[in-house]
Order: sequence, then structure tokens, then C-alpha cells
Amino acid sequence: MTWQLILELLLKSGIVACVGLGLSALSASRPAAERAAILRVTVCILLVLPVFLWIGPRLELALLAAPAAPETRTWSLDLQPLAGIAVSGEGPASLPWTVIAALIYASGLVFIAGRFLLGVWTLRRWSETGRPVSHRVWTETLARLEAPQGARLIATPHVRAPLSWGLPPGTILVGEDCVRRAETAEAVLAHELAHIRRGDWIFALLSRLALALFWFNPLVWLLHAHLAARTEEAADALAVDRMDHRTYARVLVDLASNLANPSATGRAALGMTGSHASLAKR
Repeated sequence: MTWQLILELLLKSGIVACVGLGLSALSASRPAAERAAILRVTVCILLVLPVFLWIGPRLELALLAAPAAPETRTWSLDLQPLAGIAVSGEGPASLPWTVIAALIYASGLVFIAGRFLLGVWTLRRWSETGRPVSHRVWTETLARLEAPQGARLIATPHVRAPLSWGLPPGTILVGEDCVRRAETAEAVLAHELAHIRRGDWIFALLSRLALALFWFNPLVWLLHAHLAARTEEAADALAVDRMDHRTYARVLVDLASNLANPSATGRAALGMTGSHASLAKR
């Protein structure tokens, strides 16, 4: 990893992200699912971009010229009291820029990927230690909404707002307080099952991977945020197709006070409430 390669990744990933965001913005009048699909394709292109850089033509710009060889300095030491005897040698003046660049890049990648993996591990632990929801209203609603076979509905005291995670058929986690409020069952399950049917967690995983690879590019962070927002809007659209939209909106607003999920899981799961900014728009 060199500064030249990092700059090339910055430029090309920025172009890809900018095109994807632009196409999504131009499709503002289209359904959220279509806009999310554009951003999904953009994320997939970003993930294969390093392969294209490896086998494709390199970007030749004067700004991306290879750094000069490490500077060396001569040192000498006069040994006393042995007058007239000196020892000299050469060594690198500092750590090569290529090594510094590689360390900085690897640190960002490991940090972002590590936070996601920590979140997945936490969600798995909560799913294993929680209890399957047996409340009749919840189980009947789950069956009426035709949940995929094998989908799990787990109650755990660790979550404050409903969320879903994992590969299909997926796992839905709800708080103990939420389970006792049976009137929220239809809205919560309609939204989280929409995520599962659309395979949203898979693309959330891919988006987080792209973010880890291109963490130094602010446009990729913007792309990640826009995909998350469009994903929630698309799930809303599917949910209100199965229930009264006014009832759904009331439940969404009612759950807004429970936005503060633990940070470890907030980057590894799909929460019904989402962020404050996206919730206000929805």
C-alpha cells in the first residue's frame, strides 16, 4: 500500500460513489426501493474496484508519482579516549512512507471492520441468551404476515428498539417492554420482515465492507448513510402495504424515544427507528 495507490483509490472510489449518489438523487421521485437498488449496485462496484485496479490500467498523474527512495544519513562517533579511531555507518533517516501509508490504511480498515464484527458477536450472544417470544398476539401476527420459515423472534432486555439481523431467514430482536405492548406487534413485525424479505442485512454487510476498504473517502461514508436511509424507507413502504399507515406512523413515533441502541450493535443490525434524521423524514 503506497500513497500513490491510496490517492488512486480515493479518486476512483470518489467517482463511483458520486455517480451512484447522483443517480439516486435524480431518481428522487421514484420509490425508495429503486433508489436503494441504485445505491446497492454502487456498493457492489466499489467492492470490485480494487480488483480492477490490480488487473486494469493504472492512473498516471504527476501528483501520483512514486515517492523517492528513503533518505539516508551518515553518522560518525569519535571514541574517547582512543583518539584517532572513529566508527561510521549509514541507516534510514526515518520510516519509509510506504510503510507509514500501509499502517495508517490498515488501522482504519481494522477499526471499522472490528466494530462491525463486535456488533455481530454481540447480536449473536443476545439471540442465544434471549427467549423466543410466545405471546399469542406476536406469534399470530408473525404467522399472518407470512414470515419466512425459520425466522426467529427473540425477546431480550438488551435492546430498546426492535431490530433485525443475520442472513435469511433472519432474526428479529425485540425488548421485553415492546413484547408487553401487543399493539405494536403488527407494525414492528411488518417492518422487520420487510428487511428480511429484501435481504437488507446482506447489503448492510457489503456496505460496511466497502466503508472499511475506503474509509478515507468521505463520499463513501455519505453513500453508506444514504443507503441506510433508503433501506429504511423501502422497508416502511412494504410495511404499510400490509397495514394501516396511520397506525404504523403512530408506532414509529412511539418508538422514537428508544433510539439509543448500544453502539456495538448499531453498526451490525437494522433498527426500525433508524437515525433521528431519517426518522423525521419518514
